This record gives sequence, structure tokens and C-alpha cells, in this order.
Amino acid sequence: MFPYADYEFYTKKAHGNLGKEVFEAEVLEASFFLRYLTLGKSDKVQPEALQYVACAIADMYAAEKDRHKSGANRKKSENNDGYSVSYATELKDGESIEGLMSRKALAIARKYLVGTGLLSRKVRCSYDH
Repeated sequence: MFPYADYEFYTKKAHGNLGKEVFEAEVLEASFFLRYLTLGKSDKVQPEALQYVACAIADMYAAEKDRHKSGANRKKSENNDGYSVSYATELKDGESIEGLMSRKALAIARKYLVGTGLLSRKVRCSYDH
């Protein structure tokens, strides 16, 4: 099943509120990220947690893209004497918005998939001696 969640699951079980077109674009991107993260194991083993994490990452992607488009930043400090304003941002120095979204998606994936074995990096070899 690819992408890993559909709009009906998103609205009924994950209680999402994105529009259908936005969700479908973002969940596809989230599903490709999860396939990469799980080294393809997510195509073979698909616990319900995989659907929930795809929805959560899709929500985060949409929110981050909206925030980035609008240029919304929170003021961290302001100094009126020399007029200096600094804004709080989640971006690390030199990090792109894509890097930020990948970092956040990884944190979300860990939360949902930690007990599923999908994040395991063990390699199984099956060969005869």
C-alpha cells in the first residue's frame, strides 16, 4: 500500500484537518521519506503505526511549508536603543528548510515506530554454508 495512508484514514482515525489535495501531496512525500528511513522494510511490514506516522509527518510538512511561505517568525528579543531585533527559529545555522523538515520527520518517526522493528539497521543474511 503506497502511499502509506489514505485520506479516509487521515480524517477518520488520525483526526487530520488538511484538505484532500494538500494531504495527498504531503503524505506521498512522507511515505517516500519513511521508505528511505526504513530501508524499504515499510513496503513489506505495515503496522497501523506506519499509517499514523505518515499522517503526522504530512501534517508537519504542510505546517512547515506554510510557516516558511508566510515568513512567520517569533520575536526572540528586541533592543530599541540601537534597534536590534532577533527572531527565534528552529533552523540551525546554514540549515535549509528541507533539512529542518527531515530532522523533524525523523523525530516523529522514532516516536511512532520505535517498537515496530522498522527502524532497525540489522542486516539479515540467509545463505547456506
